[in-house]
Order: sequence, then C-alpha cells, then structure tokens
Amino acid sequence: MRALTRPGDLVVDLFCQGATPVQESVVAGRRALGFSVNPLLLLVARLGLGRCTPDALNAAFTRLADSRKGDLPLHRHLADLYRSHCPTCGGPGVAVWFAWDRDGEYPFEKAVRCPGCKMARRDEIQSGPPDGEDVENARHVQPHGLAYYYALDRAAPLDHPARERAAELVELYTPRNLAALMDLTMRLDRLSSDLDDGVMTALTGVLLDCFDAGSSLAPYGEERSRPRTLRLPSRYIERNVWLCFEEGFVRLLADISSPQDDIPSAVDVATLLAGPTTGYALVSHAARDVQAVVPTGSAALLFADPPRPDGVFWALSALWAGWLWDSPSARAMRPLLRRRRFDWDWHRRALQAALQAAGPLLTSDGYLITLFSDTPNVERALAESVSLAARGAGYTLSGWGYSPEVGQRLVWRWEAETGDEDVETLYHALADAAEWTVVSTLRERGEPTCHTLLHASACTHLAERERTVPAASAEGSADQPEPFAQVADALRFAFESPAITRCPEPTGSEDSLWWLTDPEPADHPLADRVGYVVWELLARQSDWSLPELEHAIYAHFPGSLTPDLALVLVCIESYSIQEGDRLRLRPEDDPGRRADEVERLGRDLVTLGQRLGFEVRRQEEWDLGWSSQGRQVYVFDISAAVALGRCLLGQRESDVGAQRCLVLPGGRAALVNFRLQRDSRLARAVQADGWQFVKFRHLRRLLTEETLDRHALKTVLGLDPIVEQGAAQIPLF
Repeated sequence: MRALTRPGDLVVDLFCQGATPVQESVVAGRRALGFSVNPLLLLVARLGLGRCTPDALNAAFTRLADSRKGDLPLHRHLADLYRSHCPTCGGPGVAVWFAWDRDGEYPFEKAVRCPGCKMARRDEIQSGPPDGEDVENARHVQPHGLAYYYALDRAAPLDHPARERAAELVELYTPRNLAALMDLTMRLDRLSSDLDDGVMTALTGVLLDCFDAGSSLAPYGEERSRPRTLRLPSRYIERNVWLCFEEGFVRLLADISSPQDDIPSAVDVATLLAGPTTGYALVSHAARDVQAVVPTGSAALLFADPPRPDGVFWALSALWAGWLWDSPSARAMRPLLRRRRFDWDWHRRALQAALQAAGPLLTSDGYLITLFSDTPNVERALAESVSLAARGAGYTLSGWGYSPEVGQRLVWRWEAETGDEDVETLYHALADAAEWTVVSTLRERGEPTCHTLLHASACTHLAERERTVPAASAEGSADQPEPFAQVADALRFAFESPAITRCPEPTGSEDSLWWLTDPEPADHPLADRVGYVVWELLARQSDWSLPELEHAIYAHFPGSLTPDLALVLVCIESYSIQEGDRLRLRPEDDPGRRADEVERLGRDLVTLGQRLGFEVRRQEEWDLGWSSQGRQVYVFDISAAVALGRCLLGQRESDVGAQRCLVLPGGRAALVNFRLQRDSRLARAVQADGWQFVKFRHLRRLLTEETLDRHALKTVLGLDPIVEQGAAQIPLF
C-alpha cells in the first residue's frame, strides 16, 4: 500500500474482514473505505478501529450485569443456570462446562469452578461425573420455550423460506445456553440507545464471541478452532455462557488498555470521498455494488482478501446477524441460511463479478492487490479462483509472491480486455503450460519447493497468458466442465508429470515438498543466492532497519523465486548485528577483512598440511588438497558464505576416498543448521559423503598444537563442530 499509493489517495477494501487494511491505510495518511455484505465482518473491523475508555466499558458492563431478570440481577440469574456441586469436595460451585452425548438425555461429565478447592490449595477447576441435580437443572429449561421462538423469529420470520433451515441452526444450542444468550441479547439491545457507539460495538463483539463459544459444535476432548460442519459432534461441550461473556469482557479490557494509534473516522462516505481529509468509512454493501458508492477513476488501490466459500461460516453469520440486528443488512443475509453448497465455481463467478464492477473505480495508474493465506488446500483453490476471476474481469498480472508465513500476494492492473478461443483447445494448452511452469519453477529455484508455491507459480503463469481469459469468462456446458474445473485439472495433472517427484521425507507441515526427477539442469539453490544477496546488501549500505532490509531482499527475488521468510531472517541474523532497531554488517564480514582472513587460512592450511607430512596442492575443484603417496587424504573448501548447495551437491572427481572439509566462520552455525533441516538433499550429502564442517577459529587453534600428528588430526578435526548433532538430527561426525 505504501509503495503503490501516495498520501491522500483513496484505498478501497472490497471485502473488509477486519481492521488491518483500513488501519494501515489511515495511519499512512490515506483515505480508506471498507465494504462488506456481512455486518458481522464490519463489526469485527469496527472493534479493531474504534476506541472506548475502560471506565465507560466497565460502567456499561455493570449496567448489563445488574439489569433485572425477574427478581434477580441478570448475572445472578445466568450464574444460577450453571450452579453445580464440586465432584471432588461436594461443595457449591459453578460449572465451567458440561459434556453431552448427542444421543443422550443428560450430561456425562462436567468441570466445576470450586471456591472450596481453591481455598484448600487444590486446582480451582475440578472435573467428574454430574449428579442428579445437574440433570434436573439441564431439564429445567424448556427445549421450545420463549427463548427458542425468539431466536427463531429473529433469524427467519414465520413466513420466510429459510424458516426450516433457521430452526436447524437454532437447534445447535442447548436450551439452557440458548436461553442465556437470548437474555443477554435482549438486555443489551435495551441498553443500546443509552450507550456510546464504541461501547455498544465492544459489548456486541463480546456477545458475538459468546454466540460462537456457546454453541454445541465444539467436540468433547478435541481442540478445534472452528466447526467443520453444521452437525452436532457425537460428544460435545456445553459451555457456561455467562463465564464466556465475563472472560471475553476481560480480554477486551486488556486489549483496549494497550497503546494503539488513533484512527480518525470520516463523518460519512461523501465527506471521505470528497477529501482531502484522512479517515475511513465502513459501508454495508456488496463489492459488486461499489460503483453505486465510489466514483469512477477515484481509487488508487483496491485491496481484496476474497471471502471463502465456507457454508458453515456464512450460515452462522446469517443466524447471528439476525440475532443481533433487525436491519436491512442483517435481513439481506437470510438467503444464506438456505444455501448449503458454496463451491469454487460459484466463488469464481461471484468474485469475477465483484472485480469487474470494481475495475472502473481505479485511477489510470491504480492497482488491485489480492492478498490471502489459508490452509494449503484452501489456499491453492483460492489461487485458482482469484487468477481466473481477475483475468476474466479484465485484469492483467503485474507481479506476485508467495511465502508460507505470509501467504500469496498478486498485483493486478485493470485493462478491461477479454479474448476468445476454442475452450477444448485452450484446456490442453493450460495443461501443457501448467506442467512446464512447475518444472521451470523447480529449475529456477534449484531446491525442493513446497506444493503451494509451485501451484501458485502455475496459476499466475496461466493468468499471465492472454489465452486464459476466455476460460475465465466462458461458462461450462452439459458436455464441457466449468472453467474452474478445467484449471484445477490442468494443475493437478502438472503434479503427475514424470519430470518431478514428491520428496519422501515428512516436512512437519501440511505442505509437501517436490523436486526434479533429473536435477542436472537446475540452477544453484535459491538459499545460496539469498545468503549472498543479504551479505551484498549489508556490505553496500552500512545502516538498515529490518523492514527496509527485508524489502530490499525480496526485491531481488520476485514471483516464483520468493524465499520463505524464515530463510530470509536466519540469513539476516547470520550476517548482521543489531544495535537498537538498526542492523549493520558484522565487522568480521567486511569484504576486505574476510578476503584477507580467507587468504590467511589458505596459507595456514598449506603450513599445517606440510607440517603433518602431506603433499599440499591447490586444485581446480577444491581450494586445497592434502595427499599422501599419490592418494588424496583431505580436501578443503574455504568459504565465508554458506553456499552449501554449490559445495555439498557438486559432483567432483578429485575427492574419491578423501575426507571432505568445508571451512566456515563460526557465526554461520545457525544458518548451516537451518539449511540442513530445510533441504534434505544437503543433510543426505553430509551423511553420505562424510563431510566435516570446520570453524575458522578451530583451524587456527589446530595450528598452535605443536604435538598434533596425523592420527590425532582425525580425532580433533571435528571436536568443535559448526553443527551440533542433536540439532541437525544426523550423524555428522
């Protein structure tokens, strides 16, 4: 955003799903406009952008907790719903949760917060089987009482087509939890006219968190961040709603107490668009309708993190929006209650329509940035959908990058041009192009590469081809698959190519690594090149901030060469020292100083070899070799850089039977260790060829050992290894 826009420019977040894009834009002096058809996502954005004082929030919480429910304050009434005896000491307590069997009529386990056990210096939370009173309390709330019909009517009125589906969703809550949630919802709604907007937004956010935590979709005995289906698990957790609300409120207080940049909001959309004031506005609008709000040619940057075709998310969003608001935006969500299928072709068509509508909003030098990250499988499908949708909507790809720590970024220009070509001919062209791109990417990177980056490389290559446009704009027919299916098949076939193979070693993540069947044509490993660029940049400029240096490094490796962030950071750490928030080259890595040191070490190796009675020669393939009776005994590479690919993977004829030694600065230890764990080819080469890593300092120490002989050398050469065996997890020495 900072690179592609100027202060005062308008940045439009087409699918606002949180505060970050808007916040970063405003802090940098731009105007920001966020769109979303989902009022819950706008609520999340407002939570991140708005500020309220802890005193005001505490006062509102107290009013809500003390509001009356019959003869009791609300907090007392809700706490009583979950009262329970401690399964350890039998004393009175409050249940944190109950565990239920889907087919059972009563809970089978509970966890109780017990003051008595806490006083006795035992764990405050005690778990065990429920008693008869627990069963009676669970049955006390009627399954289809007032809370049930209130929740159902808010989600879908009696005559609405989605009424039956809404009833299924309401049934995802136990009667007790549904009653507690509706009590909180109604009483917070009554307070809304008396509360500041920021305070009301904050408490609504806490309540929304309770809607999520209070459902029965959380499986018992299993940690799961989000529900995968809208079906009750065979055994599920019923959480204490009031405790969830209290805990959410405490987290919110801690969040608003932390320092944060002030984010000025606009008076209204018209004021924001008129400029030149800095600020933001959030608009409850579908992205495909942005032309009704934003003038043509007024946006310098469109930002898009596309919504996922997640049926669970959209159904629950529609349900919860109806519970929270009786508003046009909440009512507009009701059709999503009935939609059970959100496939990727639907996603591509909807995204294409939105991007096509947004294109004319861009200035002549404006850009669209699509930035997203997810689990590998979802991220790959997103890349396919985004590439097809953007090209079908008339955009051309300007640049891209992928890092597993960050996700995929694609930068587009608006051209508004489409083409025409026979779909069957195009399908075969896509398959050939995808295979060629995957193989070419591996050759360019020169090292095993994760599936997601290879997939992204193929997607973006297809997006760069003019002939991909009609595949994105055409629709499937009875005898022809949908465009998304065509591209997905082409990409799948690319990974069935005999030219590549899946690495057998587990990577410790969901993303598999792939490599060439014949690695001969491959370039030097990308990691070697990244290390050299880091050293070169630090040597060229004496002072850097970390973001500046990262930006400069990534500028050297665009698109398919994008290195993962972990590699970049370990290279920076290896070649730099930090003073405050600034980085500079390690003094010992000064080019002149290192060159002198390498030259001295070469002379020292000559001296040591001759002292031990070896014939010492400089060789074409090695920096130095020690021979005895015409046979190579030791061969040495001396390097200030960690060019492990060049050293360890190169085929050399003059080292048969010799002990191979790579002499490196001791400060490269972490980088060598990282590289060996990152690339299994290097680890196998170390083990198979018997490599020893020798530190500069250790070699200098050997020179001072006057009693050193050939026999002792075999023992002491590896006594100060640059890579510890436990860390590398391979028998190096």
